[in-house]
Amino acid sequence: MATTDSASNATAITKSATVTKVPVSLLDTDLYKLTMQNAVFKTFPDAHSEYKFTNRAPDMLFSRKCYEWVQEQVQALANLRLSAEERQYLEKHCPYFHADYLDFVSALSLDPANQVRVTFIPHTEGDAEMDNSVRHAGEEREAKRRKTDDGNGSKADEMGLIEMDIQGPWRDCILYEVPLMSILSEGYFKFDDTDWEEDYEAVQERAKQKTFTLLTESAGNILFSEFGTRRRRSYMVHDAVIKGLIEGDKEWATTEDGKKILAENGGKKSGGLAGTSNVFLAMQYGLRPVGTIAHEWIMAIGAKENYESPNIRAMEAWEKVYPATGASPLHTMLTDTYTIKTFFDEFTSEPERALRWNGLRHDSGDPIVFAQAVKDAWNTVAKSAGRDVKEVLKGKKVIFSDGLDVPESLRIWNECEKIGIDASFGIGTNLTNDFKKASDSSSQSKPLNIVIKLRRIDGLECVKLTDDKGKYTGEPSEVRRVLKKLKGEDLAG
Repeated sequence: MATTDSASNATAITKSATVTKVPVSLLDTDLYKLTMQNAVFKTFPDAHSEYKFTNRAPDMLFSRKCYEWVQEQVQALANLRLSAEERQYLEKHCPYFHADYLDFVSALSLDPANQVRVTFIPHTEGDAEMDNSVRHAGEEREAKRRKTDDGNGSKADEMGLIEMDIQGPWRDCILYEVPLMSILSEGYFKFDDTDWEEDYEAVQERAKQKTFTLLTESAGNILFSEFGTRRRRSYMVHDAVIKGLIEGDKEWATTEDGKKILAENGGKKSGGLAGTSNVFLAMQYGLRPVGTIAHEWIMAIGAKENYESPNIRAMEAWEKVYPATGASPLHTMLTDTYTIKTFFDEFTSEPERALRWNGLRHDSGDPIVFAQAVKDAWNTVAKSAGRDVKEVLKGKKVIFSDGLDVPESLRIWNECEKIGIDASFGIGTNLTNDFKKASDSSSQSKPLNIVIKLRRIDGLECVKLTDDKGKYTGEPSEVRRVLKKLKGEDLAG
């Protein structure tokens, strides 16, 4: 079955040696997909969305056998339903979800047959990377093959690219990104790259040791969460990671280092495992589900508002759904959708609004430069509002989530301590897809580098303009137009 009918059955899934369908639940996703879906449901119930899939490493090819398995998993998304127990969990642990949204999501039935198209494009010998003409030719070959033999005569080991197109009502299609990415990653490492050890005990131990290192090196003060659903190696790997993190967080206090540090701090540590972005695993293991907003919300608002103060307008629309309070878990703003400078210019222009938000998230660029910029921005905001800077900073936090591992998290944490700003860390791929090659333990088994981004909302082009120009997303002409409008810059090409 693709869904869980009771809490006990759901627990059994996480304890089993394998699963037959992924994701295992409608809640086997990141919390911010649900918080954004609720905001879309209330604010843009009739909006139409289109999403673009990008494989940033097109040399990592997929077999037709993998493609067929992926197709099977994608179509099985239609069977996912929110169980009564899962609804009760959301009511209790996510009180910002009201009955109207819970009624909607309880009745939701995804329609991947009409909303998701997955295409296999056979690879031709000598193509290191398919340009548009080659891709188009591959699509034509695939269409012709489907007409002639409907795929029954194809070779399972034929290699190629996988393309995905998603479109339909935004309130529904917003849920596809995370499961599609996790399905594709799991399929790739199930069929095409098998040069790794599927040892869940070792995975659990690695996660435990990473927790030990984080806590020992920070004297128990570093606060971190698990953010690895989208690019996990498999569901079972993810499950083992969560077990290891919990075990490490608990057992660290019993180590000599832990006992010493706790004794010096009155038996308390201010850091540790804060939670997981995966709602299903949070439910299974009694963790806090964490997350707020993704680029998608800000990109859509920007397009709809023709990029007039797009960050502020996104915050404003969010506050209409989730009123901001000092203790709110949902008011951490992403800062790099339209370059960090653009964000801070907008953020400091409305100090009263800025003060209502308790966190800013870093997802690209130099993290230390960013941490100092955040502190400077809060100083500006506090002074503009006539507030005491030190008091304002007590309730504010920076969340780092840009490709982190344990050493980098510790490096950033130490620098933030020097700067004088609280920090927490969302660690993803390094937890759920950290493997060595079985054939060569000195070589890393590379995870996929894939993304799915909002392409259009109600026919309007959406763009993302990070400070890394190589990661701009959107139609080039629209990227140029938005850069000109927001920053007065022209982008050649």
